[in-house]
Amino acid sequence: MSTELDDKGVSPEVATAVFRVLQETLTNIIRHAQASQVHVTLRGEPRQLLLEVSDNGRGITAEELGHQHSLGLLGMRERVQSVHGRLVLHGQPGQGTTVQIVVPIA
Repeated sequence: MSTELDDKGVSPEVATAVFRVLQETLTNIIRHAQASQVHVTLRGEPRQLLLEVSDNGRGITAEELGHQHSLGLLGMRERVQSVHGRLVLHGQPGQGTTVQIVVPIA
């Protein structure tokens, strides 16, 4: 994991949402990805916080991304939306999955 983040300006709500999304992402990697490597980057930019988690696993499929009843993915989306952020998930079969969130901060 790498970070150059100064936590000033990050509200407890944003910090909790980002932590919970990271936690769920790592849980999903352990349960489903069959990955041997995970890379986590957290950085603060002017007025936004960025989290990116990528793995070298099997890659989430479009069908899995579109599954409306996946509680883990649904929870991640709701947490990010609750702090006015955006979540992007991208998978490539056999090449892994990347989860990116961008959240506004003061």
